[in-house]
Amino acid sequence: MPAQKNRNKLSVPEAPEASGVPAAPNGTEAQTYAVHRENGSVLAQILMDPRRSFTVVVISYINADVLRIDAARVAAQVGSAAQVFEVANGVETHRLERALPELMHIFGTGARVYPHGHQWTTRTPRPHVPRRRDQVAALYQALELEVLAAEYSNAPATLPVSVISEALVMGFPAADRAVVEVLPGGEQAVIRGEDLLPGVPVSWLVNKGQRLTGLHNPGTHVFDINSLLLPRPSPVSVYKHGDVALARVNSVCAELALVHLWPNNDFRIGVESISSNDLDSAEDLLTEGEVVRVRVLYENGAVRLSMLDVDDDETAVPAPALVHGGPAWLDYDRPYTSIFTAGSAVTGTTPDGLNATSQTGSSGVDHDEKESLLSPAQRRTALQSTQMQLVSARRTIDDLVAAAKQQGATDKVARALQDQLEDERRDSAGLARRLDTAEHQIEAIREELARTKTALVQLRQQRRSATSRTEMAAETLFTDPADQFTYDLLQAWARSVPPAEKDAHPLGTYSCNPQFLASWLAITEQQRSKTLRAVVDLVAERTGALRKREPHVLRLNEGAHAKPTMRGEDVCMRLYVEQRTAGALRLHYWKLRSGGVELHEVVSHNVVKP
Repeated sequence: MPAQKNRNKLSVPEAPEASGVPAAPNGTEAQTYAVHRENGSVLAQILMDPRRSFTVVVISYINADVLRIDAARVAAQVGSAAQVFEVANGVETHRLERALPELMHIFGTGARVYPHGHQWTTRTPRPHVPRRRDQVAALYQALELEVLAAEYSNAPATLPVSVISEALVMGFPAADRAVVEVLPGGEQAVIRGEDLLPGVPVSWLVNKGQRLTGLHNPGTHVFDINSLLLPRPSPVSVYKHGDVALARVNSVCAELALVHLWPNNDFRIGVESISSNDLDSAEDLLTEGEVVRVRVLYENGAVRLSMLDVDDDETAVPAPALVHGGPAWLDYDRPYTSIFTAGSAVTGTTPDGLNATSQTGSSGVDHDEKESLLSPAQRRTALQSTQMQLVSARRTIDDLVAAAKQQGATDKVARALQDQLEDERRDSAGLARRLDTAEHQIEAIREELARTKTALVQLRQQRRSATSRTEMAAETLFTDPADQFTYDLLQAWARSVPPAEKDAHPLGTYSCNPQFLASWLAITEQQRSKTLRAVVDLVAERTGALRKREPHVLRLNEGAHAKPTMRGEDVCMRLYVEQRTAGALRLHYWKLRSGGVELHEVVSHNVVKP
């Protein structure tokens, strides 16, 4: 790259002889090369630019530190072979670090050479972090050699060609990675989440043991299955009106939440469709990344989602798969903490047009608890500071060993060097212990954060379950329990059956005996609401909803050939009112020979006699 001679030109602070740069012959003026100063974000953009065709030397410095690397001298030594950038330690090096790949940062008083070309991150030398003034002189020569090596190592190479292969999924070492075994050779490769659907764990896309066909790159060991991604479906092709679906909470503010029925497809749910309490805030009831149950409704050609009157035991339509042959991408029973794995925190954006910091009612959860923990940036900075010191200590040990071998030191010097080497080793061991302690502390904090988030989700789920009920305690309007039940059933039918389906599913012929009414009065208000919906499905002959309740003949005993329970020509039947709850309720009823049904009793699931 041609030297940039006229932009951001800095004068060399020392005379050429003093700085070690040879003076130009015949009294001509020495060439001065530019030292560039950019903030960390801009410097990261320069380094990560795929079109970058020049080597970069980055020098970091600490203000007011007496130990400082002379950037102008480095620029004069490397000449046109590289561009030199200087960046202040602190805020700017943190910005640089966040925008670069892992372990590509520079820290403190240090210098690092960044090659260019294909896979330059794999050829980037370690950072130089001098601890003493006498180490700085050797640093200048090392930088010059590394720049030269970077230029010669950048010869274009033939990239490996990806081939169509089959592979078997072996496991998931991280949220955004899956290890596969390429068949038939057995070579291992990796599926990267960022190549598919960023933000969605790979274990939600493919199953362990699943056989896949994709493009295998032997050079990068990457297995690409983009061709297996399924197109995004239309809601109407997956869900019918009134179906319960699974959705992932993408972001939450006080007035509404954005949820995904599938990735990158926002559906809004207002707080009035989450809770029947006018004082509730959506932020108190939902957590970003949480998987929730929603009812899919179609109104005037538009999709509307609601969480009101959705029972925890109500069967949800399985979420669609995102990869051909893969699992349903959402699973309500998947542990919430699996969403937050190391290096894969789920984040969301605040819904447009709303103030995410708007004041809401208290949720009973102390949100200031998180401030007592170190932030991710602080933990990362502390850990990397320790790592840099450890690298520096190891480099000092290498320097001391090399000096002892090359200089043929006397016994006295050798003993001094050996003592210094032991000191450095002790320091290195101490730093290693500090690093190990820091890593254990970070892991403990991460586990504590996961437990806290899981507990918070459970509390919000319990509160949401209590506040999402729209029915009020039934008002007694009739002295006769049968008349009151008939009134309540008519109201439940009016709410449950969409207007367009009422003509096709009117309330049919039914009756209820005294035993049913007694059992009806003995259950809780919430259980009555569930029982009403079950009776509506039965009496209105809502075939789809009724099939999920699995109506079946109640037999005399549990034997395989037991006879059905009969009353003359009437047969006793049984269906689910609740599922997957302790003491789940069942409805016993008689299917009459003359037509219609007689409601017999609401019982616990372990009662198998009429």
